[in-house]
Amino acid sequence: MRSRNMKTAVSIFVILLISGCSFQKRLVGGAEVVQAAGEAQPDWFGADIKLLPISNNTDAMAEIAAALSVRSAPLGQKVYAMRLALYANSLDKKNKHAAIVLARAAFLLADSTEDEEAMKKIAEIGVTAARTAGVNENNPEACYYFALNQGLLVRSKGLFALNKLPDILNALKISQKKDTIDHAGPLRVLGILYLKAPAWPSGIGDLDKALELLEEAVKKEPAYPQNFMFYAEALIEDDSREKALQNLEIAYQLAVPEIWGVYYSKKWRDEIEALRQKINKS
Repeated sequence: MRSRNMKTAVSIFVILLISGCSFQKRLVGGAEVVQAAGEAQPDWFGADIKLLPISNNTDAMAEIAAALSVRSAPLGQKVYAMRLALYANSLDKKNKHAAIVLARAAFLLADSTEDEEAMKKIAEIGVTAARTAGVNENNPEACYYFALNQGLLVRSKGLFALNKLPDILNALKISQKKDTIDHAGPLRVLGILYLKAPAWPSGIGDLDKALELLEEAVKKEPAYPQNFMFYAEALIEDDSREKALQNLEIAYQLAVPEIWGVYYSKKWRDEIEALRQKINKS
């Protein structure tokens, strides 16, 4: 019941964002306040962020939003981070740092949202924010979060959004200038794009490039489960089954809820089990 209420609250949150309505009071009834050890949990949805003593400081609000925007955070915290980032962005729409924080907060919330329509609306906000920051050669971080948010939209729209792939590819290539972002995210995401995309001449797919980038991601950030998962996927396609299983085992052992939160721990371990079954069936 709590999970359903939280999903409903996120959907309401997005609708209010898009409509431009004031959402603070209306969201209070959308989220359940849960008791733990005799204390109420934070009111992520209803807390009045305008009461914060830094509510007129764009950079300070953006910094807090950035600190709260982490994969291990509960969904409500990601919503609150998004609210802070949106508010910071509204204070100064020319502030590139605030725009990048909003693009990042949008991706992390969208990627954690099971409601398809809500996910698309949030990702669209992330794409717009990244473009505001500047998706160009001088801004690899904005390029990275543009690619992630746009990637969610492509995934949801399927063949109807394939024309977006060149923009995503170009953005990811630029993001390589700062390949340590998000646990070697630029290497990982470009690698999986090369792996999943159709091969030449119909597409940009390239198994050799995928293997090279994903192996580099594993070496650069050996604590991040998805690096090993994606590298294992590429190894499966390369018919290197034993090595793939070794990488999946490492990924499984790393994907603990204590580090990455319950949502991603379960999601990643389910994906790891699916890849193991794929190997066993082949």
